[in-house]
Amino acid sequence: MTAKKQNIEEETAASEQELKTKEQKAGGSEQEIDQQPEAGAELSELDAARLEWEKERTELLDKILRKQAENDNLRRISKMEQTEAREYALYDFMNRLLPVLDNIERALEAARAAAGLPATYLEGLEMIRKQLEQILTQEGVSVIEAAGTPFDPHCHHAVMEVESEDHDPGTVTEELQKGYRHRQRILRPSMVKVCRG
Repeated sequence: MTAKKQNIEEETAASEQELKTKEQKAGGSEQEIDQQPEAGAELSELDAARLEWEKERTELLDKILRKQAENDNLRRISKMEQTEAREYALYDFMNRLLPVLDNIERALEAARAAAGLPATYLEGLEMIRKQLEQILTQEGVSVIEAAGTPFDPHCHHAVMEVESEDHDPGTVTEELQKGYRHRQRILRPSMVKVCRG
């Protein structure tokens, strides 16, 4: 074999090798091109999954917020009901205490009118009355003003109409029994005489 022939064969082999390399590269880029649409498809699938996840997340957050609002409402309603139940029980109890206060006041009047009664008895009754009034005041009970005020059917109970030159028509002339209110609610209306109009 001549050197010239050997050079030609080597060049041919090198060209073939170069051609194979180019073909491999071209084939590889074709495969990459074929894979790119698949990668694009994967991206769109990821986007769709992400959108689905976002939608589900938003729905779950909405549900959580609704449940929190419901719980807040239930807590508020429960607190209101507890307060109302306490107020009602307190209202009922204080209503039952009023006749006791009336009887103590009657006993005091009788003790003041009685002759020869020891002063300590009077002082003791006065202390009991003050203590009971203090307890009622601390709980929000107050006396309803009656004598000399215009008649109010919400807080006065008229048992009699009288003629009076000293009072305007429709004015309370005399209080027969004290009335009481607990905060804004009437415990017992005042029993009164009213000037005839």
